[in-house]
Amino acid sequence: MITAGAATLALGAGLWPGRLARRHGPALVGMAGITAAIVMSLLLWGERQDSLGGGLRADRFSLLLNILFLAAAAVTILLAWREPAAVDRRGEYVGLILISATGMMLVAGAGDLIMIFLGIEILSVALYVLCALEVWRERSLESGLKYLIVGSVGAAILLYGLTLLFGATGSIRLADIGRELEGTSFTGEPLVLAAMVLIAAGLAFKASAVPFHMWTPDVYEGAPTTVTAFMSTAVKAAALAAFLRVFSGVMPDLQDDWSVVIAVVAVASMAVGNIAALVQSNMKRLLAYSSIAQAGYLLIGVATGGIAGAEATLYYLLAYAAMTLAAFAVVIIREREVEDGDTVAALTGYGRARPVLGVVMTVAMLSLAGFPPLSGFVGKFLLFGSAVEADLTWLAIVGAVGSMISLGYYLRVVWVTWAPPLDGAARRTFAVPGPVGLATVGSAVAVIALTLLASPVLDACRGAAEALLAP
Repeated sequence: MITAGAATLALGAGLWPGRLARRHGPALVGMAGITAAIVMSLLLWGERQDSLGGGLRADRFSLLLNILFLAAAAVTILLAWREPAAVDRRGEYVGLILISATGMMLVAGAGDLIMIFLGIEILSVALYVLCALEVWRERSLESGLKYLIVGSVGAAILLYGLTLLFGATGSIRLADIGRELEGTSFTGEPLVLAAMVLIAAGLAFKASAVPFHMWTPDVYEGAPTTVTAFMSTAVKAAALAAFLRVFSGVMPDLQDDWSVVIAVVAVASMAVGNIAALVQSNMKRLLAYSSIAQAGYLLIGVATGGIAGAEATLYYLLAYAAMTLAAFAVVIIREREVEDGDTVAALTGYGRARPVLGVVMTVAMLSLAGFPPLSGFVGKFLLFGSAVEADLTWLAIVGAVGSMISLGYYLRVVWVTWAPPLDGAARRTFAVPGPVGLATVGSAVAVIALTLLASPVLDACRGAAEALLAP
């Protein structure tokens, strides 16, 4: 309610008289709404409240993810402080970011099938428009159109799967569906099997998991970079939240059947994402393939099931959001300074010209690669450990091999960042606006803080996982 109201006010603020008011008013309104929503989530922490007849629940699982979605939205708004796409469309930009975040929160707190689909559609429709927000740029329009077409196919498949699940169980409530499926198996329930396959495929579209990942590099490259950063973090978190809600939360008794399917998707995502990223020369495409591989790591936690798997997935979602936003923040700053600033070559010597941004990019890349003791290492350690505990040791080994392959492209970015500059391009720098610098440095600090505060963060993740599995 708070974010939806803030979105409406931000849209109205974009119409205020005076260019200065139109430029900064929506962002200030949006940040106020995000702050209020985060405070409300913290106040509700530890409680379980149902609304809309059980269709929407506020528990630790949904509240933890709400904070993640809102933090990603706040960073996205700050990074666009002088974004060309947002200068004259500030109200629409902030409003659509908040509407998309609202959809994500509906997915995380869904108590029935309708709320899951409604949340997915709300977040998706807002992102279709955001991808095409730079209407004067052909690649942006192409990105929005591609995402619309592919997203519509994914939504249709997801809806079909949800419909079959309703037909098989006779209820739209997740709790009732879980009770109905107790003691059953896919072998004896072919309609449930078909429903699960279609639901997994629909959610895999949103998570950029193989074989439904084809749209990701093109859409990420064509969309405004701030929007790409939001998509690669918050949208992936929403998709994984839906995976956990439907599979781990509703049908733990069927885990032996669906965990193998999820594990195969995870292996394919890690293989395709890591190998394809090795040959990318564009940072946005490199991070797109990286996100495909990261979806594979995250799905390890889903495949293992139980509290340990959900806890590891939630912690790694927090770490992944921080390190990915930090990497995209440096790319956003660089592409405003030089032509083709989103290429890997544009970062050559950038760390020597801007040591702070060089350190931010280095922290992000090393954490994404899983270097100890950064939070990316802690997250992968938890994910692989949960796989071993669930007798899926082979999946942990594949994940470790995938991490070693990823060193090839993550360390290449680090090396390029600190290499001697080839020409004067590295010294071509502009002053970074305060809000952009705050979001950039804050993301890198979050990567480190998640390591230093791993114990309390893991306690929160475990509480969220226990709430997910509670009836």
